[in-house]
Amino acid sequence: MKKRDYSLVRDGKYNMKAIMQRAWAEMKWNSHLKWFSFSRALKNAWAAAREAMEEYQDSIKPQEPVQHKEGNVLKSFFLSGHPENVYYDSSWR
Repeated sequence: MKKRDYSLVRDGKYNMKAIMQRAWAEMKWNSHLKWFSFSRALKNAWAAAREAMEEYQDSIKPQEPVQHKEGNVLKSFFLSGHPENVYYDSSWR
């Protein structure tokens, strides 16, 4: 039996051969179901490939460190990033 390569994404690209192999294998696994066709298996394989691509893209994104802010977050936002808004008062009086 041949060793199959089922890695659906390689280096940020879809692996068409693996997608077709997965669809064919899925069709064979579900051959006892009369309603299950190759087109259904191919749609399932592409759905799995899209999920694998999303996982790949999430894995290459740089992870930003989480900054825990202390105190009044809104006040620190206005004081640090927007100096023109420092003197505005949000009270209704």
